[in-house]
Amino acid sequence: MVNTHRIAWMGILAVGLGTGAAVAHSAVASADSSDWLSSIDSFLGGSALPAPSSGLDLAISFDGMSLVQEGSATAYTTAGQYGLAIAEGSGAYAYAGGGIGDRAEAEGTNAFALAGGEPGDTGANYDTAIDIGNNDLPSAAGNNGAYAGNGDLAGGTGTGAYDTAIDIGNNTNDLSEGINGDNGAFAGAGALSGGSGDGNNDTAINVGNNSGFGDGATSDEGNGNYAGEFGSIVGEYDGTYSGTGNDNTAINDVSYNTNFAGINAENGNDNYAFALGPENSGAVAGYGDSNIVYILDPLGSTPISVTSGYGGNSDLAAVLWTDGNALASSADHVYDILTASGHEAGIAAATSGGFLGELLSLF
Repeated sequence: MVNTHRIAWMGILAVGLGTGAAVAHSAVASADSSDWLSSIDSFLGGSALPAPSSGLDLAISFDGMSLVQEGSATAYTTAGQYGLAIAEGSGAYAYAGGGIGDRAEAEGTNAFALAGGEPGDTGANYDTAIDIGNNDLPSAAGNNGAYAGNGDLAGGTGTGAYDTAIDIGNNTNDLSEGINGDNGAFAGAGALSGGSGDGNNDTAINVGNNSGFGDGATSDEGNGNYAGEFGSIVGEYDGTYSGTGNDNTAINDVSYNTNFAGINAENGNDNYAFALGPENSGAVAGYGDSNIVYILDPLGSTPISVTSGYGGNSDLAAVLWTDGNALASSADHVYDILTASGHEAGIAAATSGGFLGELLSLF
């Protein structure tokens, strides 16, 4: 594998050295320069040297300058914004622009990484998009790859800065589902996933192969959200989502082969959803503030469903080391816990540490 990072910085150095050499040459050039040029041309027999071919699909662009262009890879940046774009692979595409210091890296066949905003945008600063893996070409229904920043990267509205989207794995359009696309990692404005609103300091990380529609990790439409998807997904809308609020966290270590499952922390602030359990398990924390859902059942065999929130705040629902379902919603400080040793449900005391005491008694 070519060390593209090293090539990028060597290319940037070469640009600087080339500029200095050009200045030095202009200072010593004389009127008879055409004589030695014609001599060289005569030596070569009047023919131009053939362009060397590396056999690579590699493109590197920095601050609007193309440093490397080989094969079918494409890299694009905007002058004056100091963005860096690296694309390696057949049909790979990397774009960084619309703000200061954006970075995009696409490695793989049809890898797709877009960071910042469309050309002409400003303020989409320090967004990072990294897509490592092979993708089917984006369909008319959606996009595959890594997107971080403004909504116009996906044809919508909304702004995003300091967002990070990392997609590691292959994304395949499942035509049997009838729709396909929107697989990968999306962080920033809500329009990146079909929503609306701005998103800053959001992070989405997807590690695994996706086949279908709306799979992967999305963190958008709010500030400080995090979504992590670690597993293989086949189906529709089985991804991990964190957003529509601030400081929400959704982490998923579950594989899916069904539709409309997934892990969500949304529609509120400081919600947390985590799942490590059987295939096709789902969890939702949200529609209020500071709700928590937790699945910890790596040896289970039956899908688990956990919900916390839906109008209440500071609710807790958990399933620990056993198959089952837990629900805590529609009020404040409600908890519902299912463990291998039994089922606990009730309303935690508002004072005297009652909730913590009851929780610790389960272990």
